[in-house]
Amino acid sequence: MKIITANWFLRLTSLVLLILEVVVFFYFENSLVLGLLAIFLGLIGFWQFRRLPEILTIFLFYLGLYDFYNIRYGLAVPMAIILIGVLGLTVFLYYLLENFYQFSKILTKDILRVYLVVLVLIVLEIFLTMSLWPVDPKTKSLVIVIAFYLLIRLIYLNAHRVLNLKRAFGFVLVSFLILAAVISISWWQGF
Repeated sequence: MKIITANWFLRLTSLVLLILEVVVFFYFENSLVLGLLAIFLGLIGFWQFRRLPEILTIFLFYLGLYDFYNIRYGLAVPMAIILIGVLGLTVFLYYLLENFYQFSKILTKDILRVYLVVLVLIVLEIFLTMSLWPVDPKTKSLVIVIAFYLLIRLIYLNAHRVLNLKRAFGFVLVSFLILAAVISISWWQGF
């Protein structure tokens, strides 16, 4: 009963967060095509929540970061408040994936807390660093989401005892190639 209640609470919170993020996305984004794409991807992510929670998690994280960057620069909200919001979003999404993958049955609570603290510190550090770069918030958000996904996959592989140097190197290499492509294309396009 407790697991069912927790899953429904997480799904309901994810749905509310998705709706809120899409509304804020529409506030800052003028392109109707991107707005409809955001709604479409959000519905797909929510529909596939039981099988592939990464879709919804990554989409929620991307939209949330994009919204936070735009709130920071569009509405001149202090950076401390934005960082608290990013911290809350990161903790919620980590807990969402931890609950889905049932890391608490595999790993001890101390290790899970260490992973959470490391993940939050890395995300906050990258968010703060990227806020100083003169690139589009879409690019900034995508870079952070790639780093978040890399860390979550490494935690998943470590939890299931299948992490080795070859797999870790593969994930890091692909992530760096994607990051380089995203940043190169964004600078080339003038974002």
